[in-house]
Amino acid sequence: MKARLRLLALERPRFGYRRLHVLLRREGLTVNHKRVYRIYRAEGLAVRRKTRKKLVVGERGNKPPVSAPNQRWSMDFMADQLASGQRFRVLNVVDDFTRECLIMHVGTSITGADVARLLSAVLALRAGPAMIVTDNGPEFVSKALDQWSHERGIVQHFNRPGKPVENAYIESFNGRVRDECLNLHWFQTLPQARLIVAAWQQDYNQIRPHSSLDNHSPQTFARLIQAG
Repeated sequence: MKARLRLLALERPRFGYRRLHVLLRREGLTVNHKRVYRIYRAEGLAVRRKTRKKLVVGERGNKPPVSAPNQRWSMDFMADQLASGQRFRVLNVVDDFTRECLIMHVGTSITGADVARLLSAVLALRAGPAMIVTDNGPEFVSKALDQWSHERGIVQHFNRPGKPVENAYIESFNGRVRDECLNLHWFQTLPQARLIVAAWQQDYNQIRPHSSLDNHSPQTFARLIQAG
């Protein structure tokens, strides 16, 4: 068990002992989480914690809670760069209820029309959302996305400028992407970045334990909800 724990921690350097314990149990290893913690500490596997600045908590915009898939999706962009210094962006779309990552699209230039096209591809496979939550970025307030949403009866909810906390689901997801994917790789080319990001998205949806989903992966949770 010790060797397997060490290997899992090496494969997933940003996972703490609780998520590693979930993965061990999925593999059929019956082990108490306290023992996993002792070995985790003894082997020097603890994740280095990042210190966060204390921020003044202001008024937060309230949105109704979600209780089913496709009630609300959240979208946002992230930025990174290749080894050459060329900048690229990642468009992330998540379902706020199941936490599934529906889109992780890597590109150097992503327009509002591109966003609409990518969303249409998702709607070919599943029901559309009642609401989409975004910031006020030019791609999200574009005529192309406004028309796309209007034609499908989808409400666009825009967070107040300078209030990213109002889109907490996507902000939390972006933090995981940064910590567990983008910060761990030195991308040489755009195709390489796309392959790595796509692999991380698949792992996140199908394998990664999510604490708010009773340690199920998002797709497992979605299947359980559908079956229930």
